Amino acid sequence: MEQQTKVAHIDTIDVCNLKCPTCVKGVRNLPNSPRKMPLEMFEQIISKLKSEGFTRVDLYNWTEPFLNRTLQEYVAAVRRIDLGCGLSTTLSIRHIDHLEATLVAGIDTLIVSMSGLDQETYEINHVGGRLEYVLANCDRIRAIRDRDRLDLDVRIKLLRFPYNAHQEAAFRAFAADRGFNFEVLDGVGDPLGATFASFDNAYFLDEMSKAAEMTSPEDRGEACPLLFDQIALDCNGDVHLCCAMPNYASLRIGPYLELSPSEILLRRYTHSFCRVCTMPRRTATVSDRQRLILATTEMLSARVARTGSKSGSDHRLLPVVGQYSST
Repeated sequence: MEQQTKVAHIDTIDVCNLKCPTCVKGVRNLPNSPRKMPLEMFEQIISKLKSEGFTRVDLYNWTEPFLNRTLQEYVAAVRRIDLGCGLSTTLSIRHIDHLEATLVAGIDTLIVSMSGLDQETYEINHVGGRLEYVLANCDRIRAIRDRDRLDLDVRIKLLRFPYNAHQEAAFRAFAADRGFNFEVLDGVGDPLGATFASFDNAYFLDEMSKAAEMTSPEDRGEACPLLFDQIALDCNGDVHLCCAMPNYASLRIGPYLELSPSEILLRRYTHSFCRVCTMPRRTATVSDRQRLILATTEMLSARVARTGSKSGSDHRLLPVVGQYSST
């Protein structure tokens, strides 16, 4: 079975300070709350992640990680067990008191999400943000990295929309001048038009209701890399369908610490929303198939041991072994 990079995305808090119209957190379909993952729970989670073959923990998904005032403690916990650790941030915070402590604790990758190099352009998507804060924090990061000789990969990520595409060359120069890397991500949605306000839990429930009429891409020998190569947890320690979908009740898989890898994989694999999801797939690999066979076998064996019968199995589990066993 080929080696795969397995990444966990974890929100340690439940808040973002911006109101980006192209983000479900920004439009507050995922409302802010004061919830924070206890450090003890976090340590249990990352220990289990490592035992299950995960190689890195990225402390972001739907929130602004630097709003966790003790973020450095979570980073240090990740590095103590020798896992990679990354952050993605807007840096649109007036002063980050624990910036140096967090970087020194062991961040290896820091992504800075931006959408404009002047305030007027920047605030179209990063609503409520202040570009001056971002630029000042970028300069602080460069100074900290150089002074402390940190092995830190800083990446300026341009969220490219039609209205800001003309600034791409300036962004490249901005990153190069600071010794940062640069990448472009085509933005999803239209900050100048319709927002993500309609993409609420009810929308996903409605989409899931159509699943019975759909043929899953997985049934055609395709596979979603988000299913096999990553996992997403909220600050309650709950697994959700994937990092590309919101932390809605309809997409909740269950408490990570109480579920086996097989249970998590199969609950995600059989989730009805995956049948209607349009995320790009890749050709299923031998490793994907072996993992599904193993997970299905383990779950059916556990069910037989518990009940003496395979009855009640999800209708998509039993065909998996037959579908892939000859591949």
